[in-house]
Amino acid sequence: MSPSARSEDAILRAALDLLAEEGFAGLTVDAVAARAGVGKATIYRHWGSRARLVHDAAQCLHEHEEPPDTGDLRADLEIMLGRLAEFLASPDTGRVLASLLDAAERDAELASLREEHTRQKRAVVRHAFERAAARGELADDIDLDAVVDLTVGPLFYRRLMRSPIQPNDLRSHLDLVLRAVGAERRVDA
Repeated sequence: MSPSARSEDAILRAALDLLAEEGFAGLTVDAVAARAGVGKATIYRHWGSRARLVHDAAQCLHEHEEPPDTGDLRADLEIMLGRLAEFLASPDTGRVLASLLDAAERDAELASLREEHTRQKRAVVRHAFERAAARGELADDIDLDAVVDLTVGPLFYRRLMRSPIQPNDLRSHLDLVLRAVGAERRVDA
């Protein structure tokens, strides 16, 4: 790993730790620089703003994996929701998620970055349902935006309420989603 990459990793880790400890309001570029052992200029050169730094740091919490395309809606959702449940159960996610959501309410630039990220993540789930619709697995009159909310929303709710969804709960949740969208032909236990 190059010195630049090590420095970037240290900065992102410091930003995540400070976000978890102090929240967005208490996270300053000075504090991140001091904790990471770099100068403020290094941070501004790479990210340009505190909001971009925080957003990029939060992106480090989860791996960037290719969306599944198994040819079966249930299998695709099992993979996607399993990954999401694992991400939401991570201690780092728990420490940072609430601060990040709160910060996006108070900082327009961070809100814009989070909205774009959310659009991209929703598009992946929506695309799985679009593929299923094209294969004839769904009811014809389905509201895909509402289905995406129904599919992923409960996982975030459970995380925010400090009751992360468990594998058995995930299967039951998926059964419910598939019944709701008219794709209950394969309700496996």
